[in-house]
Amino acid sequence: MKTLNTLIMLSILSMSSNLAVSHTADSTDIEALITKWAMSFGQGKTDALMALYTENAMVFPPSSEILDCPSAISTYLLSLREVGMKQYTISNVDLDIKGDTAYETGLWEVTRIDTNGDAIMLKGNITNVFERQKDGSWKIKLQSWN
Repeated sequence: MKTLNTLIMLSILSMSSNLAVSHTADSTDIEALITKWAMSFGQGKTDALMALYTENAMVFPPSSEILDCPSAISTYLLSLREVGMKQYTISNVDLDIKGDTAYETGLWEVTRIDTNGDAIMLKGNITNVFERQKDGSWKIKLQSWN
């Protein structure tokens, strides 16, 4: 009986360990996605940005209408670049992964170069909801910032 209890306990510990490793790998993948998003935005690579969103993604930008299709999201992101938004960074505050959905809150900063060439720092909060794809990768399903 003691051997059976030991085997059961080892099995439980093994499963817990596998879940922790999986959660860490997913966290790393999501952090890499956010870094890629910020770099792609900063480099003006709209196609690379759009590849990070699901086909039915929705974006809720501040003081704007809800963007519910790829062309609307792409147009909006391009418009940000056109008004001088250049260097974007996102710092993760919290990430919670539940199955094939992940919820992230963070802080963003962007440098805007105005028409006089002066740099203006803008900051705010961002919330992302990610969805695991069939290939195991993560994409942005919902995004909102202020």
